[in-house]
Amino acid sequence: MKLFELSKLNYAYDKEMVLKDINLSYDTKDFLAIIGPNGGGKSTLIKLILGLLPCTNFEFKAVKTSEIGYVPQNTLVNENFSINTLELVLMGRINEKIFGFYSKKDRAKALEALEKVGLKEFAYKNIKDLSGGQRQRAYIARALISSCKLLILDEPSASLDSKSALNIFELLSSLHEQGIGIISICHDINIVLAFANKIAYLNKELILHDNDKHKAKLLTHLKSHQHFCAVEMSFDECLSCEHTHKRSENV
Repeated sequence: MKLFELSKLNYAYDKEMVLKDINLSYDTKDFLAIIGPNGGGKSTLIKLILGLLPCTNFEFKAVKTSEIGYVPQNTLVNENFSINTLELVLMGRINEKIFGFYSKKDRAKALEALEKVGLKEFAYKNIKDLSGGQRQRAYIARALISSCKLLILDEPSASLDSKSALNIFELLSSLHEQGIGIISICHDINIVLAFANKIAYLNKELILHDNDKHKAKLLTHLKSHQHFCAVEMSFDECLSCEHTHKRSENV
């Protein structure tokens, strides 16, 4: 189902062109990753889709801005702001409060969202006590509580180790299979090649690539290792297993 379409969009800040002749349509069948250099216009494009910037070259086909969930980059935890995971997720329903209180329905939705991201057992744990990967899942749950049709994420794997980053994108892939549209800015090209079937390279101008997700099998295999990092992920095969195989042949 096509959700939106951008057509021949140009956008500038104080006469400085940020986006030039952008054409982009999005269908829920696609897992779209956006890559490109800093200053290339990625955040501006996301703000346009979210309706945070005015745009006349934009048409929503089957989604409203209220049906878009957003997970911003580098959401930091204030050590003095003590809330549990359930309370964090409920913030996604803050506009639905009745007389300043969340309803039983809201709390049920929050627990359902936490279950979707595998955090239901951490519902009453303080967010500052969660790991980086768990915290990112909680922010995804906060976006999901609004029953969004499209989930937009800005660098969801930033500051995470390779295994935690892989876990986050496996979660996003699972949500996508459940019918939720996924658009993610990501600088980790190996993660992108494993999960996104559409890759938009954006540096003021946008070039859209198809991807066969050829890295998926390798990254799934690497999860069985006690250690793997960006070095192992960059290869086309598991060199650790290849070396082990060659050593056994020489014994």
